[in-house]
Amino acid sequence: MSYVLVLHSHLPYVKGAGRWPHGEEWIHEAVLGTYLPLLVALHDLRADGVGYRLTLGLTPTLLEQLVDADLRARDLAYIDDQIARAERDARDGRRRALAEFYLRSYRRLRDALVRRFGGDLVGAFADLARSGHVEILTSAATHGYLPLLDERSARAQLDVGKRTTRRLVGVDARGVWLPECAYRPGLEELLADLGLDHFFTDAPLLEGVPTAPPGKPFGAVRESRSGAALDAHPVGEPHADTSRAYLVGAGVATIARDPEVSGQVWSAMFGYPGDPAYREFHRKDDITGLRYWSVTDVSVDLGAKREYDVALAAERVREHAAHFVALVRSELVAARRRTGDDALVATTFDSELFGHWWYEGVDWLALVLRGLADLMATAEGHLAAHPPRARAHLREGSWGKNSDHSTWLDLRTAWMWRELARMAARRDALAVAPGRIAARAARQATRELLLAQASDWPFLVTTGQAAEYAAERFRAHASRFWKCAAIAERGRSADDASLVEVERTAPVFPEAV
Repeated sequence: MSYVLVLHSHLPYVKGAGRWPHGEEWIHEAVLGTYLPLLVALHDLRADGVGYRLTLGLTPTLLEQLVDADLRARDLAYIDDQIARAERDARDGRRRALAEFYLRSYRRLRDALVRRFGGDLVGAFADLARSGHVEILTSAATHGYLPLLDERSARAQLDVGKRTTRRLVGVDARGVWLPECAYRPGLEELLADLGLDHFFTDAPLLEGVPTAPPGKPFGAVRESRSGAALDAHPVGEPHADTSRAYLVGAGVATIARDPEVSGQVWSAMFGYPGDPAYREFHRKDDITGLRYWSVTDVSVDLGAKREYDVALAAERVREHAAHFVALVRSELVAARRRTGDDALVATTFDSELFGHWWYEGVDWLALVLRGLADLMATAEGHLAAHPPRARAHLREGSWGKNSDHSTWLDLRTAWMWRELARMAARRDALAVAPGRIAARAARQATRELLLAQASDWPFLVTTGQAAEYAAERFRAHASRFWKCAAIAERGRSADDASLVEVERTAPVFPEAV
């Protein structure tokens, strides 16, 4: 039996596209708040001999930003600015103890970035993959919402994504995080074509409807993991059990997250991050922007929040980690009674929850990895040890509202999808003129289409988080697509300067053709 912990790391492409509250500052905040603390914790655990196994998704668009030289320089400038803010509060006596706590923390993280990891966060993740502690998942290139894209676009998203992961991380990923856990029947065939043999789904999409004929066994898209063919059989129960992996289509496996166990973290009603002792994310100091208050009570006004107590929060982290470890162990025992030795409990979380939104989350995660190391497996490791034999039917949908597509497609975003369809049709019919400039323009048009397809833009519109910003970003990529398409068909040397200007806005995905 296995505990599979999956972290999904993603940010849209934000280089040079605005500052706070939306834009490039997202990446800098995430580096300081999540990716750096997470890497420090994972490398420390490995150095201590803790045999944890973690499944980690790093979307290609995030990877491109983490290796970008300009963004890396501005990451460091952002950290230096946070250090200066903490120094100011410490000097002025404004909440001196907490300011000095932040100062020590920021300085340690800066030192880790510069000295321990040599400024190379992607290389630090790749190092954990080489030692077998982390399985790296690929994803669609820009986190495109695959079920609503045409077949060629969906293939390009996944193909460019997998090749980007190989180029930047040095991993030929077999596992994939489907953006927004969004699935449509037949998508597994595309995954198999690209050599991807496992993905993750949301529990409401997993049904126990038998499928026939049985089809290929797991691993049929490459050599069998066990060296022997496996006879897959349909699921006989009316509802599939989330504590086992299933076959979906041509040798591709799916793992569903356990909703109850995962809910201990992400539930707005009873999740750990809402504990009164933890740091309040939404209230900042008016001058320096540092956070000095605790959650206190989710129902009280921000102005009524109590001061943050570091020691009390650390105590709650230990309690919550111990509770979670015990819960997973008990769930695994129960799952084993139901399904046998191949039982698993899988939890999936956004990486950015830990450290950024839930300040104490990385400390909690480190304790959980220590406490469950003897039971942990990567998704690939569990599937290698327990190749799934049962087949299940997945219904179309996502993790979003009502488990359908409405979080990304409604009356407010229909215009985006119409425009994406027009762009895809133009791409398919593009008559590229001969010559270097035309070829470059065609490639850049493909990049702009990929970037416009990011699921983030309709999500930010329908959820109301940043509707105007998202619409502006979408229109900018669409405008550059049409500009590049026109240049590709003209192929004139006079367009070189205009093309260079567009290329500088998104120097990503050389794999795009």
